[in-house]
Amino acid sequence: MENQESDEPMQKKPHLLDSVSPNSMARNSSPSHPIAKSVDATVLQLQNQKLVQQLDLQKKQLYDVESKIQELQLNQTSYDDELISVNQLWNQLVDDLILLGVRAGANQEALNYLDIVDKKRGSVPPCAADETFLCRLLQVDSLDTSKSDEVVRKVEEALALRHSSTMELMGLFENTIDTQKTKAESISQSLHAVKSTEDATIQLSSINDLMKEESKNLREMIDALHVRHKEHSEQIQAYISSHSTDQSELKHLKGQLEEIKAELEENRRKLITLKMQKDAACEGHVTSPAIANGSLSPEKPVDKTKLRELKDSIDEIKIMAEGRLSELQASQEYNLSLSRQCQDIENELKDDQYIYSSRLYSLINDRIHHWNAELDRYKILTEAIQAERSFVMRRDKELNLRAESLEAANHKTTTVGSRIEVLEKKLQSCIIEKNGLELETEEAIQDSERQDIKSEFIAMASTLSKEMEMMEAQLKRWKDTAQDALYLREQAQSLRVSLSNKV
Repeated sequence: MENQESDEPMQKKPHLLDSVSPNSMARNSSPSHPIAKSVDATVLQLQNQKLVQQLDLQKKQLYDVESKIQELQLNQTSYDDELISVNQLWNQLVDDLILLGVRAGANQEALNYLDIVDKKRGSVPPCAADETFLCRLLQVDSLDTSKSDEVVRKVEEALALRHSSTMELMGLFENTIDTQKTKAESISQSLHAVKSTEDATIQLSSINDLMKEESKNLREMIDALHVRHKEHSEQIQAYISSHSTDQSELKHLKGQLEEIKAELEENRRKLITLKMQKDAACEGHVTSPAIANGSLSPEKPVDKTKLRELKDSIDEIKIMAEGRLSELQASQEYNLSLSRQCQDIENELKDDQYIYSSRLYSLINDRIHHWNAELDRYKILTEAIQAERSFVMRRDKELNLRAESLEAANHKTTTVGSRIEVLEKKLQSCIIEKNGLELETEEAIQDSERQDIKSEFIAMASTLSKEMEMMEAQLKRWKDTAQDALYLREQAQSLRVSLSNKV
Protein backbone atom coordinates (compact mmCIF):
# COMPACT_ATOMS: atom_id res chain seq x y z
CA MET A 1 0.00 0.00 0.00
CA GLU A 2 2.75 2.47 0.89
CA ASN A 3 4.63 1.74 -2.33
CA GLN A 4 1.46 2.24 -4.32
CA GLU A 5 0.72 5.49 -2.51
CA SER A 6 4.25 6.75 -3.17
CA ASP A 7 4.04 5.74 -6.83
CA GLU A 8 0.70 7.37 -7.61
CA PRO A 9 1.81 11.00 -7.20
CA MET A 10 4.76 10.22 -9.42
CA GLN A 11 2.33 8.83 -11.97
CA LYS A 12 0.16 11.94 -11.78
CA LYS A 13 3.02 14.32 -12.46
CA PRO A 14 3.82 13.04 -15.97
CA HIS A 15 0.16 13.45 -16.90
CA LEU A 16 0.25 17.03 -15.78
CA LEU A 17 3.45 17.61 -17.64
CA ASP A 18 2.03 15.88 -20.70
CA SER A 19 -0.89 18.31 -20.69
CA VAL A 20 1.56 20.98 -21.66
CA SER A 21 2.47 20.73 -25.34
CA PRO A 22 6.10 20.62 -26.48
CA ASN A 23 5.66 23.78 -28.54
CA SER A 24 4.45 25.68 -25.48
CA MET A 25 7.34 24.31 -23.48
CA ALA A 26 9.64 25.40 -26.22
CA ARG A 27 8.09 28.83 -26.26
CA ASN A 28 8.23 29.06 -22.47
CA SER A 29 11.83 27.98 -22.51
CA SER A 30 12.83 30.82 -24.82
CA PRO A 31 14.88 33.58 -23.16
CA SER A 32 12.26 36.15 -24.21
CA HIS A 33 9.74 34.92 -21.59
CA PRO A 34 11.49 34.19 -18.25
CA ILE A 35 8.61 35.58 -16.17
CA ALA A 36 5.99 33.35 -17.85
CA LYS A 37 8.23 30.33 -17.27
CA SER A 38 8.50 31.03 -13.53
CA VAL A 39 4.74 31.64 -13.29
CA ASP A 40 3.99 28.35 -15.04
CA ALA A 41 6.33 26.47 -12.72
CA THR A 42 4.69 28.02 -9.65
CA VAL A 43 1.21 27.18 -10.95
CA LEU A 44 2.26 23.63 -11.73
CA GLN A 45 3.78 23.25 -8.27
CA LEU A 46 0.58 24.53 -6.62
CA GLN A 47 -1.53 22.23 -8.77
CA ASN A 48 0.70 19.30 -7.88
CA GLN A 49 0.41 20.11 -4.18
CA LYS A 50 -3.40 20.32 -4.43
CA LEU A 51 -3.51 17.07 -6.35
CA VAL A 52 -1.27 15.40 -3.80
CA GLN A 53 -3.52 16.61 -0.97
CA GLN A 54 -6.65 15.42 -2.79
CA LEU A 55 -4.95 12.12 -3.50
CA ASP A 56 -4.00 11.69 0.16
CA LEU A 57 -7.56 12.52 1.19
CA GLN A 58 -8.96 10.04 -1.32
CA LYS A 59 -6.49 7.41 -0.14
CA LYS A 60 -7.58 7.95 3.45
CA GLN A 61 -11.24 7.74 2.47
CA LEU A 62 -10.49 4.64 0.41
CA TYR A 63 -8.68 3.08 3.37
CA ASP A 64 -11.66 3.86 5.63
CA VAL A 65 -14.04 2.36 3.09
CA GLU A 66 -11.87 -0.74 2.73
CA SER A 67 -11.69 -1.21 6.51
CA LYS A 68 -15.46 -0.78 6.74
CA ILE A 69 -15.95 -3.28 3.92
CA GLN A 70 -13.67 -5.77 5.70
CA GLU A 71 -15.64 -5.31 8.90
CA LEU A 72 -18.90 -5.81 7.02
CA GLN A 73 -17.46 -8.91 5.36
CA LEU A 74 -16.48 -10.30 8.75
CA ASN A 75 -19.98 -9.60 10.06
CA GLN A 76 -21.43 -11.15 6.92
CA THR A 77 -19.30 -14.26 7.45
CA SER A 78 -20.50 -14.61 11.04
CA TYR A 79 -24.10 -14.04 9.92
CA ASP A 80 -23.69 -16.62 7.17
CA ASP A 81 -22.32 -19.13 9.69
CA GLU A 82 -25.27 -18.46 12.01
CA LEU A 83 -27.74 -18.79 9.12
CA ILE A 84 -26.11 -22.05 8.01
CA SER A 85 -26.24 -23.49 11.53
CA VAL A 86 -29.87 -22.36 11.99
CA ASN A 87 -30.80 -23.82 8.61
CA GLN A 88 -29.12 -27.13 9.46
CA LEU A 89 -30.90 -27.28 12.82
CA TRP A 90 -34.21 -26.41 11.15
CA ASN A 91 -33.72 -29.08 8.50
CA GLN A 92 -32.80 -31.58 11.21
CA LEU A 93 -35.96 -30.62 13.13
CA VAL A 94 -38.12 -31.15 10.02
CA ASP A 95 -36.43 -34.51 9.30
CA ASP A 96 -36.92 -35.63 12.90
CA LEU A 97 -40.58 -34.60 12.81
CA ILE A 98 -41.10 -36.50 9.56
CA LEU A 99 -39.43 -39.63 10.96
CA LEU A 100 -41.42 -39.34 14.18
CA GLY A 101 -44.60 -38.96 12.12
CA VAL A 102 -43.68 -42.08 10.16
CA ARG A 103 -43.05 -43.94 13.41
CA ALA A 104 -46.35 -42.70 14.86
CA GLY A 105 -48.35 -43.81 11.81
CA ALA A 106 -48.73 -40.75 9.53
CA ASN A 107 -47.31 -42.63 6.56
CA GLN A 108 -48.57 -41.03 3.34
CA GLU A 109 -48.74 -37.50 4.73
CA ALA A 110 -45.19 -37.81 6.05
CA LEU A 111 -44.09 -39.00 2.60
CA ASN A 112 -45.77 -35.96 1.04
CA TYR A 113 -43.88 -33.66 3.42
CA LEU A 114 -40.69 -35.54 2.59
CA ASP A 115 -41.32 -34.99 -1.15
CA ILE A 116 -41.84 -31.27 -0.53
CA VAL A 117 -38.65 -31.03 1.54
CA ASP A 118 -36.62 -32.90 -1.10
CA LYS A 119 -37.99 -30.64 -3.82
CA LYS A 120 -37.05 -27.51 -1.87
CA ARG A 121 -33.58 -28.73 -0.98
CA GLY A 122 -32.70 -30.44 -4.21
CA SER A 123 -32.10 -27.61 -6.68
CA VAL A 124 -29.22 -25.12 -6.51
CA PRO A 125 -30.24 -21.72 -7.96
CA PRO A 126 -27.89 -20.14 -10.55
CA CYS A 127 -27.09 -17.05 -8.50
CA ALA A 128 -24.12 -15.56 -6.70
CA ALA A 129 -22.52 -17.55 -3.90
CA ASP A 130 -23.39 -14.97 -1.24
CA GLU A 131 -27.05 -15.01 -2.34
CA THR A 132 -27.51 -18.80 -2.51
CA PHE A 133 -29.14 -19.08 0.90
CA LEU A 134 -31.71 -16.35 0.21
CA CYS A 135 -32.40 -17.68 -3.29
CA ARG A 136 -33.04 -21.17 -1.92
CA LEU A 137 -35.16 -19.74 0.86
CA LEU A 138 -37.25 -17.64 -1.55
CA GLN A 139 -37.10 -20.34 -4.29
CA VAL A 140 -35.98 -17.88 -6.96
CA ASP A 141 -33.06 -17.85 -9.40
CA SER A 142 -31.84 -14.30 -8.69
CA LEU A 143 -32.37 -11.36 -6.34
CA ASP A 144 -32.81 -7.69 -7.08
CA THR A 145 -30.53 -6.23 -4.41
CA SER A 146 -31.46 -2.68 -5.38
CA LYS A 147 -34.87 -3.12 -3.71
CA SER A 148 -33.75 -4.09 -0.22
CA ASP A 149 -37.15 -3.44 1.39
CA GLU A 150 -38.87 -5.82 -1.02
CA VAL A 151 -36.18 -8.47 -0.43
CA VAL A 152 -36.63 -8.13 3.35
CA ARG A 153 -40.40 -8.44 2.97
CA LYS A 154 -40.07 -11.54 0.80
CA VAL A 155 -37.61 -13.08 3.26
CA GLU A 156 -40.01 -12.44 6.15
CA GLU A 157 -42.88 -13.98 4.17
CA ALA A 158 -40.74 -17.03 3.29
CA LEU A 159 -39.69 -17.47 6.91
CA ALA A 160 -43.31 -17.14 8.06
CA LEU A 161 -44.37 -19.73 5.46
CA ARG A 162 -41.62 -22.10 6.55
CA HIS A 163 -42.56 -21.60 10.20
CA SER A 164 -46.24 -22.29 9.43
CA SER A 165 -45.35 -25.45 7.47
CA THR A 166 -43.21 -26.66 10.38
CA MET A 167 -46.05 -25.98 12.80
CA GLU A 168 -48.44 -27.88 10.49
CA LEU A 169 -46.03 -30.80 10.53
CA MET A 170 -45.91 -30.59 14.33
CA GLY A 171 -49.74 -30.55 14.45
CA LEU A 172 -49.87 -33.57 12.15
CA PHE A 173 -47.46 -35.39 14.46
CA GLU A 174 -49.56 -34.52 17.54
CA ASN A 175 -52.81 -35.60 15.84
CA THR A 176 -51.21 -38.88 14.80
CA ILE A 177 -50.02 -39.51 18.36
CA ASP A 178 -53.51 -38.75 19.71
CA THR A 179 -55.03 -41.15 17.18
CA GLN A 180 -52.59 -43.89 18.14
CA LYS A 181 -53.29 -43.27 21.84
CA THR A 182 -57.04 -43.52 21.24
CA LYS A 183 -56.55 -46.73 19.27
CA ALA A 184 -54.35 -48.23 22.00
CA GLU A 185 -56.85 -47.26 24.71
CA SER A 186 -59.73 -48.80 22.75
CA ILE A 187 -57.74 -52.02 22.28
CA SER A 188 -56.88 -52.08 25.99
CA GLN A 189 -60.50 -51.53 26.99
CA SER A 190 -61.72 -54.20 24.61
CA LEU A 191 -59.16 -56.66 25.97
CA HIS A 192 -60.16 -55.90 29.55
CA ALA A 193 -63.83 -56.30 28.62
CA VAL A 194 -63.34 -59.83 27.24
CA LYS A 195 -65.62 -62.32 29.04
CA SER A 196 -65.71 -65.35 26.76
CA THR A 197 -63.42 -67.30 24.47
CA GLU A 198 -65.22 -66.14 21.35
CA ASP A 199 -64.78 -62.47 22.33
CA ALA A 200 -61.09 -63.10 23.01
CA THR A 201 -60.73 -64.76 19.61
CA ILE A 202 -62.43 -61.83 17.88
CA GLN A 203 -60.28 -59.27 19.72
CA LEU A 204 -57.07 -61.17 18.98
CA SER A 205 -57.99 -61.43 15.31
CA SER A 206 -58.67 -57.67 15.18
CA ILE A 207 -55.35 -56.97 16.96
CA ASN A 208 -53.63 -59.32 14.52
CA ASP A 209 -55.12 -57.39 11.59
CA LEU A 210 -53.97 -54.10 13.14
CA MET A 211 -50.46 -55.44 13.64
CA LYS A 212 -50.36 -56.70 10.05
CA GLU A 213 -51.50 -53.31 8.77
CA GLU A 214 -48.96 -51.50 10.95
CA SER A 215 -46.17 -53.82 9.83
CA LYS A 216 -47.20 -53.35 6.21
CA ASN A 217 -47.18 -49.56 6.57
CA LEU A 218 -43.77 -49.58 8.25
CA ARG A 219 -42.41 -51.91 5.57
CA GLU A 220 -43.74 -49.58 2.86
CA MET A 221 -42.14 -46.60 4.59
CA ILE A 222 -38.80 -48.36 4.92
CA ASP A 223 -38.96 -49.41 1.26
CA ALA A 224 -39.70 -45.80 0.30
CA LEU A 225 -36.76 -44.57 2.40
CA HIS A 226 -34.51 -47.19 0.81
CA VAL A 227 -35.64 -46.09 -2.66
CA ARG A 228 -34.89 -42.46 -1.78
CA HIS A 229 -31.51 -43.45 -0.39
CA LYS A 230 -30.78 -45.37 -3.59
CA GLU A 231 -31.79 -42.37 -5.71
CA HIS A 232 -29.59 -40.06 -3.63
CA SER A 233 -26.69 -42.51 -3.90
CA GLU A 234 -27.08 -42.67 -7.69
CA GLN A 235 -27.24 -38.88 -7.91
CA ILE A 236 -24.15 -38.59 -5.71
CA GLN A 237 -22.28 -41.09 -7.87
CA ALA A 238 -23.34 -39.15 -10.97
CA TYR A 239 -22.20 -35.88 -9.39
CA ILE A 240 -18.92 -37.46 -8.30
CA SER A 241 -18.27 -38.76 -11.82
CA SER A 242 -19.21 -35.39 -13.33
CA HIS A 243 -17.03 -33.69 -10.71
CA SER A 244 -14.07 -35.87 -11.65
CA THR A 245 -14.74 -35.09 -15.33
CA ASP A 246 -14.94 -31.40 -14.51
CA GLN A 247 -11.74 -31.64 -12.50
CA SER A 248 -9.94 -33.23 -15.44
CA GLU A 249 -11.41 -30.60 -17.76
CA LEU A 250 -10.40 -27.89 -15.30
CA LYS A 251 -6.90 -29.33 -15.19
CA HIS A 252 -6.81 -29.27 -18.98
CA LEU A 253 -8.07 -25.68 -19.00
CA LYS A 254 -5.47 -24.76 -16.40
CA GLY A 255 -2.81 -26.19 -18.70
CA GLN A 256 -4.24 -24.18 -21.58
CA LEU A 257 -4.28 -21.12 -19.34
CA GLU A 258 -0.64 -21.63 -18.45
CA GLU A 259 0.18 -21.96 -22.13
CA ILE A 260 -1.80 -18.80 -22.90
CA LYS A 261 -0.07 -16.98 -20.04
CA ALA A 262 3.31 -18.10 -21.32
CA GLU A 263 2.34 -17.00 -24.82
CA LEU A 264 1.10 -13.66 -23.48
CA GLU A 265 4.32 -13.24 -21.50
CA GLU A 266 6.33 -13.97 -24.61
CA ASN A 267 4.24 -11.51 -26.62
CA ARG A 268 4.65 -8.95 -23.87
CA ARG A 269 8.38 -9.37 -23.97
CA LYS A 270 8.34 -9.06 -27.73
CA LEU A 271 6.18 -5.95 -27.41
CA ILE A 272 8.57 -4.44 -24.86
CA THR A 273 11.49 -5.25 -27.13
CA LEU A 274 9.74 -3.68 -30.11
CA LYS A 275 8.80 -0.64 -28.04
CA MET A 276 12.40 -0.25 -26.93
CA GLN A 277 13.53 -0.58 -30.53
CA LYS A 278 10.93 1.97 -31.57
CA ASP A 279 11.98 4.38 -28.83
CA ALA A 280 15.60 3.90 -29.81
CA ALA A 281 14.73 4.48 -33.46
CA CYS A 282 12.73 7.59 -32.59
CA GLU A 283 15.61 8.95 -30.52
CA GLY A 284 17.98 8.18 -33.36
CA HIS A 285 15.77 10.08 -35.77
CA VAL A 286 15.52 13.06 -33.44
CA THR A 287 19.26 13.26 -32.86
CA SER A 288 20.17 12.61 -36.49
CA PRO A 289 22.15 15.23 -38.46
CA ALA A 290 19.14 15.97 -40.61
CA ILE A 291 17.78 18.17 -37.79
CA ALA A 292 20.30 20.76 -38.73
CA ASN A 293 18.51 21.34 -42.03
CA GLY A 294 15.30 22.35 -40.12
CA SER A 295 13.22 19.20 -40.87
CA LEU A 296 12.94 15.69 -39.42
CA SER A 297 13.70 12.74 -41.65
CA PRO A 298 10.71 10.37 -41.98
CA GLU A 299 10.89 6.71 -40.94
CA LYS A 300 11.41 4.06 -43.53
CA PRO A 301 8.25 2.55 -45.03
CA VAL A 302 9.55 -0.95 -44.32
CA ASP A 303 9.90 -0.23 -40.58
CA LYS A 304 6.41 1.29 -40.47
CA THR A 305 4.92 -1.75 -42.21
CA LYS A 306 6.68 -4.16 -39.84
CA LEU A 307 5.59 -2.09 -36.86
CA ARG A 308 1.98 -2.02 -38.07
CA GLU A 309 2.02 -5.78 -38.66
CA LEU A 310 3.45 -6.33 -35.19
CA LYS A 311 0.77 -4.10 -33.68
CA ASP A 312 -1.98 -5.96 -35.57
CA SER A 313 -0.60 -9.32 -34.47
CA ILE A 314 -0.34 -8.10 -30.88
CA ASP A 315 -3.96 -6.87 -31.02
CA GLU A 316 -5.10 -10.22 -32.39
CA ILE A 317 -3.16 -12.04 -29.68
CA LYS A 318 -4.73 -9.77 -27.06
CA ILE A 319 -8.22 -10.45 -28.44
CA MET A 320 -7.56 -14.21 -28.47
CA ALA A 321 -6.14 -14.04 -24.95
CA GLU A 322 -9.17 -12.09 -23.73
CA GLY A 323 -11.49 -14.66 -25.34
CA ARG A 324 -9.54 -17.54 -23.81
CA LEU A 325 -9.56 -15.76 -20.46
CA SER A 326 -13.34 -15.20 -20.61
CA GLU A 327 -13.85 -18.87 -21.54
CA LEU A 328 -11.61 -19.91 -18.68
CA GLN A 329 -13.50 -17.68 -16.24
CA ALA A 330 -16.83 -19.10 -17.45
CA SER A 331 -15.53 -22.65 -17.05
CA GLN A 332 -14.22 -21.79 -13.59
CA GLU A 333 -17.63 -20.38 -12.59
CA TYR A 334 -19.33 -23.49 -13.99
CA ASN A 335 -16.92 -25.72 -12.08
CA LEU A 336 -17.55 -23.70 -8.93
CA SER A 337 -21.30 -24.18 -9.34
CA LEU A 338 -20.75 -27.91 -9.89
CA SER A 339 -18.54 -28.00 -6.81
CA ARG A 340 -21.28 -26.31 -4.79
CA GLN A 341 -23.83 -28.80 -6.10
CA CYS A 342 -21.49 -31.68 -5.24
CA GLN A 343 -20.99 -30.21 -1.77
CA ASP A 344 -24.76 -29.95 -1.32
CA ILE A 345 -25.17 -33.56 -2.43
CA GLU A 346 -22.43 -34.64 -0.02
CA ASN A 347 -24.19 -32.74 2.76
CA GLU A 348 -27.46 -34.49 1.85
CA LEU A 349 -25.60 -37.83 1.87
CA LYS A 350 -24.25 -36.97 5.31
CA ASP A 351 -27.81 -36.13 6.34
CA ASP A 352 -28.99 -39.52 5.01
CA GLN A 353 -26.14 -41.27 6.80
CA TYR A 354 -27.08 -39.33 9.91
CA ILE A 355 -30.66 -40.54 9.47
CA TYR A 356 -29.59 -44.17 9.13
CA SER A 357 -27.23 -43.87 12.10
CA SER A 358 -29.64 -41.82 14.17
CA ARG A 359 -31.42 -42.99 17.28
CA LEU A 360 -34.85 -42.60 15.68
CA TYR A 361 -33.99 -44.92 12.79
CA SER A 362 -32.60 -47.52 15.20
CA LEU A 363 -35.71 -47.13 17.35
CA ILE A 364 -37.91 -47.67 14.28
CA ASN A 365 -35.95 -50.82 13.38
CA ASP A 366 -36.21 -52.07 16.95
CA ARG A 367 -39.90 -51.26 16.91
CA ILE A 368 -40.34 -53.23 13.68
CA HIS A 369 -38.54 -56.23 15.17
CA HIS A 370 -40.69 -55.91 18.27
CA TRP A 371 -43.89 -55.80 16.21
CA ASN A 372 -42.72 -58.78 14.15
CA ALA A 373 -42.08 -60.73 17.36
CA GLU A 374 -45.52 -59.67 18.65
CA LEU A 375 -47.04 -60.73 15.34
CA ASP A 376 -45.40 -64.17 15.60
CA ARG A 377 -46.57 -64.50 19.19
CA TYR A 378 -50.12 -63.58 18.24
CA LYS A 379 -49.97 -66.05 15.37
CA ILE A 380 -48.98 -68.79 17.83
CA LEU A 381 -51.81 -67.73 20.16
CA THR A 382 -54.23 -67.72 17.24
CA GLU A 383 -53.16 -71.22 16.22
CA ALA A 384 -53.58 -72.41 19.81
CA ILE A 385 -57.00 -70.78 19.96
CA GLN A 386 -57.93 -72.43 16.66
CA ALA A 387 -56.89 -75.83 18.05
CA GLU A 388 -58.84 -75.18 21.24
CA ARG A 389 -61.76 -74.02 19.13
CA SER A 390 -61.79 -77.34 17.24
CA PHE A 391 -61.73 -79.17 20.59
CA VAL A 392 -64.59 -77.00 21.89
CA MET A 393 -66.57 -77.61 18.70
CA ARG A 394 -66.02 -81.38 19.04
CA ARG A 395 -67.08 -81.18 22.69
CA ASP A 396 -70.11 -79.16 21.64
CA LYS A 397 -71.07 -81.83 19.15
CA GLU A 398 -70.76 -84.49 21.84
CA LEU A 399 -72.93 -82.42 24.17
CA ASN A 400 -75.48 -81.94 21.41
CA LEU A 401 -75.58 -85.70 20.87
CA ARG A 402 -76.02 -86.24 24.59
CA ALA A 403 -78.74 -83.61 24.66
CA GLU A 404 -80.52 -85.39 21.82
CA SER A 405 -80.19 -88.71 23.65
CA LEU A 406 -81.46 -86.97 26.78
CA GLU A 407 -84.46 -85.67 24.90
CA ALA A 408 -85.12 -89.18 23.60
CA ALA A 409 -84.82 -90.51 27.15
CA ASN A 410 -87.20 -87.81 28.35
CA HIS A 411 -89.68 -88.80 25.66
CA LYS A 412 -89.26 -92.42 26.62
CA THR A 413 -89.64 -91.51 30.29
CA THR A 414 -92.92 -89.75 29.60
CA THR A 415 -94.10 -92.79 27.65
CA VAL A 416 -93.05 -95.12 30.49
CA GLY A 417 -94.78 -92.86 33.02
CA SER A 418 -98.04 -93.04 31.09
CA ARG A 419 -97.74 -96.82 30.87
CA ILE A 420 -96.94 -96.96 34.60
CA GLU A 421 -100.12 -95.01 35.30
CA VAL A 422 -102.07 -97.42 33.11
CA LEU A 423 -100.50 -100.39 34.90
CA GLU A 424 -101.19 -98.82 38.28
CA LYS A 425 -104.82 -98.41 37.28
CA LYS A 426 -104.88 -102.02 36.14
CA LEU A 427 -103.18 -103.04 39.38
CA GLN A 428 -105.81 -101.16 41.39
CA SER A 429 -108.54 -102.83 39.41
CA CYS A 430 -106.83 -106.18 39.92
CA ILE A 431 -106.53 -105.52 43.65
CA ILE A 432 -110.19 -104.60 43.77
CA GLU A 433 -110.98 -107.71 41.79
CA LYS A 434 -108.75 -109.74 44.10
CA ASN A 435 -110.52 -108.40 47.14
CA GLY A 436 -113.84 -109.26 45.57
CA LEU A 437 -112.57 -112.72 44.72
CA GLU A 438 -111.28 -113.18 48.24
CA LEU A 439 -114.71 -112.26 49.56
CA GLU A 440 -116.25 -114.66 47.14
CA THR A 441 -113.67 -117.26 48.14
CA GLU A 442 -114.52 -116.79 51.74
CA GLU A 443 -118.16 -117.10 50.91
CA ALA A 444 -117.36 -120.20 48.84
CA ILE A 445 -115.34 -121.67 51.67
CA GLN A 446 -118.19 -121.00 54.00
CA ASP A 447 -120.35 -122.77 51.54
CA SER A 448 -119.28 -126.30 52.17
CA GLU A 449 -121.72 -127.65 49.77
CA ARG A 450 -120.01 -126.31 46.72
CA GLN A 451 -116.50 -127.86 46.83
CA ASP A 452 -115.96 -127.70 43.10
CA ILE A 453 -116.50 -123.94 43.07
CA LYS A 454 -114.03 -123.61 45.91
CA SER A 455 -111.30 -125.44 44.01
CA GLU A 456 -112.00 -123.33 40.95
CA PHE A 457 -111.73 -120.16 43.00
CA ILE A 458 -108.49 -121.37 44.53
CA ALA A 459 -107.06 -121.93 41.05
CA MET A 460 -108.25 -118.52 39.96
CA ALA A 461 -106.72 -116.94 43.09
CA SER A 462 -103.36 -118.61 42.44
CA THR A 463 -103.44 -117.47 38.82
CA LEU A 464 -104.35 -113.96 39.86
CA SER A 465 -101.53 -113.87 42.41
CA LYS A 466 -99.05 -114.94 39.72
CA GLU A 467 -100.33 -112.22 37.40
CA MET A 468 -100.01 -109.69 40.21
CA GLU A 469 -96.40 -110.75 40.85
CA MET A 470 -95.64 -110.40 37.16
CA MET A 471 -97.24 -106.95 37.07
CA GLU A 472 -95.29 -105.91 40.19
CA ALA A 473 -92.02 -107.05 38.57
CA GLN A 474 -92.85 -105.10 35.39
CA LEU A 475 -93.77 -102.07 37.48
CA LYS A 476 -90.44 -102.31 39.28
CA ARG A 477 -88.61 -102.42 35.94
CA TRP A 478 -90.49 -99.32 34.73
CA LYS A 479 -89.63 -97.51 37.97
CA ASP A 480 -85.93 -98.30 37.47
CA THR A 481 -86.17 -96.96 33.91
CA ALA A 482 -87.79 -93.76 35.20
CA GLN A 483 -85.01 -93.29 37.75
CA ASP A 484 -82.39 -93.74 35.00
CA ALA A 485 -84.20 -91.12 32.91
CA LEU A 486 -84.19 -88.68 35.83
CA TYR A 487 -80.46 -89.27 36.34
CA LEU A 488 -79.79 -88.65 32.66
CA ARG A 489 -81.83 -85.44 32.85
CA GLU A 490 -79.78 -84.19 35.81
CA GLN A 491 -76.51 -85.10 34.01
CA ALA A 492 -77.63 -83.25 30.86
CA GLN A 493 -78.51 -80.21 32.97
CA SER A 494 -75.04 -80.24 34.60
CA LEU A 495 -73.38 -80.59 31.17
CA ARG A 496 -75.35 -77.59 29.89
CA VAL A 497 -74.18 -75.52 32.87
CA SER A 498 -70.52 -76.54 32.39
CA LEU A 499 -70.75 -75.81 28.64
CA SER A 500 -72.18 -72.35 29.26
CA ASN A 501 -69.39 -71.65 31.79
CA LYS A 502 -66.71 -72.71 29.30
CA VAL A 503 -68.21 -70.59 26.53
